[in-house]
Amino acid sequence: MFNIEKSAFRKGEYVGYADGCVFHITRTNSTYGNWFASVSHGDNVAKYRNVPIFAYRLSDMSAKLSALAN
Repeated sequence: MFNIEKSAFRKGEYVGYADGCVFHITRTNSTYGNWFASVSHGDNVAKYRNVPIFAYRLSDMSAKLSALAN
C-alpha cells in the first residue's frame, strides 16, 4: 500500500493519496465495504467531491485510489 498511510493526528484513521488529492479514510459499518474514503483537499477536489469510495480491505482501497489517476 504505497499510497495509504496512518494518520498522525487521528487514531484508527488513514490518509490516502491519488491524482493530486488527499483522501480521508475511516472505518465504516456500511454494506458497501469496511473502509470509506472521501476527498479532503488537493488539486482535483471538485472532481472527487461527490465520489464516495468504499472497500472491504485497505489493500483494495489502495488499488481503487491508484485507479483514479488513470
